[in-house]
Amino acid sequence: MIAMPVIRPAQPDDAFAMARVHVDTWRTTYAGSVPDAHLTNPSYERCQANWIEHLSNPQGETHAFVAEAQAGHIVAIASGGPLRDAWAGFDGELYVLYVLKAFQGTGYGRLLVTRVAHDLASRGYHSLVAWVLNDNPACRFYERLGGRLAAEKVVEIGGRPLLDVAYVWPDLAVFKPGGSS
Repeated sequence: MIAMPVIRPAQPDDAFAMARVHVDTWRTTYAGSVPDAHLTNPSYERCQANWIEHLSNPQGETHAFVAEAQAGHIVAIASGGPLRDAWAGFDGELYVLYVLKAFQGTGYGRLLVTRVAHDLASRGYHSLVAWVLNDNPACRFYERLGGRLAAEKVVEIGGRPLLDVAYVWPDLAVFKPGGSS
């Protein structure tokens, strides 16, 4: 049985572990949909540098969280902040949710999305949007979490057009104790 994680704010010292989760999850999730050359391109070091830069800005609007399994091993990450592209009626966005394959389906993702939603609500946000590649098997996860499919757009990754879909939660209250999530 997999123990429930400790969910906590990410720190700059977590950057390499976060990069490992980020890159490894990207590769396992999108194998077969995203061109292979694009999947092998991200390096742990470049991703680590991006996370260090992000986590070293305590005044930033984007907040990141990690899920630790046994012995403090980081197995999942999430981040969220203000909506990047204006969309009437929505103000918050889940930017990143990556869970190592061995820990998918164990509750780690749900706990992280809930933590991001609580963080956003505590900062005055009222709603949540998550953009996800349509080929991502986690689309069903967002639906089970109560997300409503609300929009789609074509994005290009590695020279291939892919469908990106938006799941929305108009009211962050669904993530509060007693809510539907």
